[in-house]
Amino acid sequence: MRRMTTTFYLLLISELCSLKTAFSNFHFISQKKTHEEAKDYCQRIHTDLATINNVTAMNNLIASVPNNTVRSWIGLELGNVSRWHWAWSTQNLDFLNWRVGEPKGLGRDSCAAIDPQGEWFESECDTQRSFVCHGNSDVPNDYIFVANAKSWRDAQKHCRDLALDLVSVGSAEENKEVRNLTTDPNVWIGLFRDAWRWSDGSQSSFRYWKPQQPNYGNQNCVAAVFKDDGKWNDLNCGSQRTFICQGPSKVSPNTSTTATTPSNNTTNTSAVVPFMSTAASSTPKINSGDVSDTTQFSNITTTGSGFPLTSGNLTLIRENRTWIESLNYCRERHMDLVYVAGQSTQDRVAHMAQHATSSHIWLGLRYTCNFDLWFWSASSADCYQNWSPGQGPGERSYECGITAAMVATGGHTWVGLPETQRLNFICQEDCAR
Repeated sequence: MRRMTTTFYLLLISELCSLKTAFSNFHFISQKKTHEEAKDYCQRIHTDLATINNVTAMNNLIASVPNNTVRSWIGLELGNVSRWHWAWSTQNLDFLNWRVGEPKGLGRDSCAAIDPQGEWFESECDTQRSFVCHGNSDVPNDYIFVANAKSWRDAQKHCRDLALDLVSVGSAEENKEVRNLTTDPNVWIGLFRDAWRWSDGSQSSFRYWKPQQPNYGNQNCVAAVFKDDGKWNDLNCGSQRTFICQGPSKVSPNTSTTATTPSNNTTNTSAVVPFMSTAASSTPKINSGDVSDTTQFSNITTTGSGFPLTSGNLTLIRENRTWIESLNYCRERHMDLVYVAGQSTQDRVAHMAQHATSSHIWLGLRYTCNFDLWFWSASSADCYQNWSPGQGPGERSYECGITAAMVATGGHTWVGLPETQRLNFICQEDCAR
């Protein structure tokens, strides 16, 4: 059984620099298609419609879409058979402790609770109960009992707000520990039953439903609703919406592909990968050289009326935009906002920043309130840092909506600024060091 305290979880992410937890490779497609057409497109051009495994992946998916997007198809669809899952998608159903006559098969969706004898029973998920949270690590006895009665989903949200989840039980010993921790007679555990499945066949049990969803009817496919923080809604599969693919491109981003729409047999030609958020699966080289070798900066060229300026795989955009607008611009025309993973890239970016028309330039570095963590939009947490004094991890408290910018002059150090400020920015063609 895996347990993790919140503190341990945050330290693990922020302190282990060798850990490269790659974010999922998501691609926003602005065409509108039915769910089946979207799935066909993604399977031909990428891998499949998006599968989401956890809150981190969901946050990354949200960051991969333009900020005016209303809702987009993901890869969750209704199957024919309901199955039991643990809230932690990596926890197998190796141990079950149903009391006699359980589970009863109450409906398409149901949840599990533990009784005073430590036996489990099936229950309507809307029933109000106390619950137990836990972390996903090997730290023993890391349980949090919450006496406030909530529905199963509200209980799960409470746990997730603590960077935990509802408790999974993998042995008789753990079952006893959970039962002995609680003071209420019947308590939620993290076991639930539904018939939803991912189009790529993966077994992720992660769910991120809006309140009162899913409501079924003739609504067998799922979209993320971005005006509601990306929460999910079940919808009619035949409605046409934008969608999100996952996996590497099977064709070049600059290559057009012909997609046939089954409903009207028309041909639709469009550029692939208009929006993308990815951790590099390969590492194409950029000029590293010795940091004192200024020849690597000598190839800066300008276009048109003086912007943009390019140097190798970097492009300085001398237009003032918010951080999100800058991110979307780079993902439409290049790959991502610049990712500074080492001194060589820092030096190249600093040299280009001297040509900016704003006092700072945006970097692809963003603060997440969920985990109190800075992360690169194009990769994972990284060791290299060049923060100004009093800025950066551990130096101060940041509010939500803070992103990183480089000072355009002087020491070219980094500071945290509100993402609504409007600055120049640098786009990058790849995520290499």
